[in-house]
Amino acid sequence: MIHPNKRSREMEDISKQRLQISLNYNVCQDDVDRLASIPNPNPVSTGLRLSYDDDERNSSVTSASGSMTVTPSIILSLGDNIKTELDRQQEELDQYIKLQKEQLSKGVRDMKQKHMASLLTSIEKGISKKLKEKDVEIENMNRKNRELAERIKQVAIEAQSWHYRAKYNESVVNALKNNLQQAISLGVEQGKEGFGDSEVDDTASYIDPNNFLSIPGVPINSNYKNCQGMENLTCRACKAKEVSMLLMPCRHLCLCKDCDGLINVCPVCQLIKTGSVEVYLS
Repeated sequence: MIHPNKRSREMEDISKQRLQISLNYNVCQDDVDRLASIPNPNPVSTGLRLSYDDDERNSSVTSASGSMTVTPSIILSLGDNIKTELDRQQEELDQYIKLQKEQLSKGVRDMKQKHMASLLTSIEKGISKKLKEKDVEIENMNRKNRELAERIKQVAIEAQSWHYRAKYNESVVNALKNNLQQAISLGVEQGKEGFGDSEVDDTASYIDPNNFLSIPGVPINSNYKNCQGMENLTCRACKAKEVSMLLMPCRHLCLCKDCDGLINVCPVCQLIKTGSVEVYLS
C-alpha cells in the first residue's frame, strides 16, 4: 500500500517538472521576442559618404531581410520542439499516473485479500474451538450414559436378587405359619387330654429338636387341661399383645414386635437372641 508521505513527494516532483517545462517555454519565448525586437544598427547618414552609406544601408537591409526570413523558421522549430517535449512529458506523466493508479488498486486489492484471509482464519479458529468443545461435551455425555447404563444393570441385578430373597422369605414364612398352625392344633388337642405331671417352667423351656417351631406353654407332655391355644399366644414380656416374633436360634414364638426390639434374651429359655423373624398369624 502507498503511504501518504510517498504520494506527497511524488506530487511535488510532478509540480517541479511542470514548473521546469513552463520555465523552458518562457525562456524560448523570451529569445524569440528578443530577436524580433533588435533595432537596425546602421543609421541613415548624409554628406560626402552618401554612396557608401547607401551601399551599406542596402547591405544592412539585405541582411536584415535575411534575418527576418530566418527568425520564423527558428520560432517554428522551437515551437515544434517545445510541443514535442510537452507531449512527451505529458505522456510520461499520464503513464506515471496510470502506474500509480494500478499500484494503488493492487495495494487495495492486496489489503482486502489479507483482511478477508485474516477474517476467515479467525472464523475458522472460532468454529474449530466450538467443535472441540462440543466433542468434549459429547464425550462426557457418552461417558455418563455408559455409567448410567452400568448402574442400571447393577440395580437390575440387585432388584432381581431382592426379588429372589423375598420369594425365599415368603416361602419360609408360609412354612412357619403352617408349622405354627399345626403346633397350635396339636397343643390344644393334647391340652384337652390332660396327661403328664411336668411343671409350667419346665414345659415352657422345653425345645423339641424334631419340631421346626417351639411354642412355649404348649408342649407335647402338657398337664394343663384348661389351657386354651390362644391364651399361649400372648407376649411373654408385656403379657398384653399377641406374639409375632420368632426368636433365633431357639425358635421360640414368645415376643411381640415392640418387645422384640427391647429384649436380647429369650424369656422362655434364657438363650441369647441372634435374630428374629416376624410371623403373621392372621
